[in-house]
Amino acid sequence: MEEIVYLNGSLLPVSQARLSPSDYGFLYGYGLFETMRAYSGRIFRVEKHLARLSRSAKLLGIDLRSDIPDLEKALYNTLQANNLSNARIRLTLSGGEGEPVPDLLPQNPTVIIVARRYTPYPPQVYQQGFKAIVSRIRRNTQSPASVIKSLNYLDNLLARRETKLAGADEAILLNERGFLAEGSMSNIFLVSDNTLLTPSEDSGILPGITRGVILELVPSMDMKTIERKIALKELLQADEAFFTNSLIEIMPLTQVNGQNIGSGRAGTVTQRLIAAYKELVE
Repeated sequence: MEEIVYLNGSLLPVSQARLSPSDYGFLYGYGLFETMRAYSGRIFRVEKHLARLSRSAKLLGIDLRSDIPDLEKALYNTLQANNLSNARIRLTLSGGEGEPVPDLLPQNPTVIIVARRYTPYPPQVYQQGFKAIVSRIRRNTQSPASVIKSLNYLDNLLARRETKLAGADEAILLNERGFLAEGSMSNIFLVSDNTLLTPSEDSGILPGITRGVILELVPSMDMKTIERKIALKELLQADEAFFTNSLIEIMPLTQVNGQNIGSGRAGTVTQRLIAAYKELVE
């Protein structure tokens, strides 16, 4: 069966999906995307993803004419059209067609939804955790691109290339002041003296949906959470650490630049949060 995608109000086979060569998402990376995960036919925190998309679209000046309920319906229709229950879903919103010279902003956004089967990492990966490198790429805290899920993904792709060349699993980006920002595709947390630390939003991070879930879960675990500027040495000296995003959920971070974090295995707090997250999903 051929994959079915949603494009500007229609469900159609992927072989028939066409984008204009004048689309500003293609020409200039002018647009946004959201990556979501569906469990047993339900999209986790879909309302949070769509709210973030709406806020970011307003920041970019993209007229999101499809209201939020319509987009949610389109997401579920795409899932059903592909007979998927457990899936990864990407909603892409671009500015649409515009003039060849980037001057007047386009007026008709392009909306694409793709849903594909998702197979999680096996349990042993979560036991061993991710090995990371510190990327040479820096997050710019003054750029609006650092706080939105932009189609202009060049920094992330370059960091991913570094990761692959180093034989690692993820890259950690510092900001221009040398403080921790985030992973190339994730947010980052560390545990030190029974306190959960994570870079504050002014550190140049995308406030992830899963990051928000962690901040909700921690108070019930008799721990405190602090969002602030974090030095790299604090991560290297932490008791444990982990990455978060909507697909991997919570992934232990066990090694940075060849140096173990804590015991070099998934920590106790991380394991408790993984269990709590799965319970919430179920």
